Amino acid sequence: MGEYKFKSAKTSATSDQPDETVCAGQALGFPLQASLGFLPIENLTLDVFRCVCDLYATASAQAWEFAVNSAEKQLGPVDGPLLVARVTAFLRALRKERRVGFSYLSAGCQHVSPDELTVTGLLKAARNGDRSALEHGLALTLDNAEATDSTRIAVQWLAEAQLPHVPPTEHDSAQSEFDKQTVQAIYLH
Repeated sequence: MGEYKFKSAKTSATSDQPDETVCAGQALGFPLQASLGFLPIENLTLDVFRCVCDLYATASAQAWEFAVNSAEKQLGPVDGPLLVARVTAFLRALRKERRVGFSYLSAGCQHVSPDELTVTGLLKAARNGDRSALEHGLALTLDNAEATDSTRIAVQWLAEAQLPHVPPTEHDSAQSEFDKQTVQAIYLH
């Protein structure tokens, strides 16, 4: 599963030079992950998300296998598959509610698409218990479609799967136990 590649534009003056390949993220001017300060769990979640997107786009089990292997390698045999399952549940909810396509890059690409950046911000808002940012992130992620309870729950459960792998300084201990009141409120609506 390599990165999407575009050949760089060549002028006649440089036609004798070898072809260079540029990844899609670079060609489109997307920011580098390293410049965004992602946590290791956010990088892993992004790669798993990309693999699951690729699975839907290509129907290749290779993407699924890569996602599970990567997650197990970094998080272990319990938390790794759990992360993949929760990313899958979240993506399934997005596919049901989002009206437009979703831009994503290949697993391992060092750039981040605008849609991927929105999802990462959405998950951070959920982990931090920031309800206003969560609702704004849902609106952006769903392209202003109305979020259903299943999407909110999928976001919260994915954020909860990330929490044990987030440094304590990144979240308040009162929020780290997962916002159970939010889930209860969603189910009671």
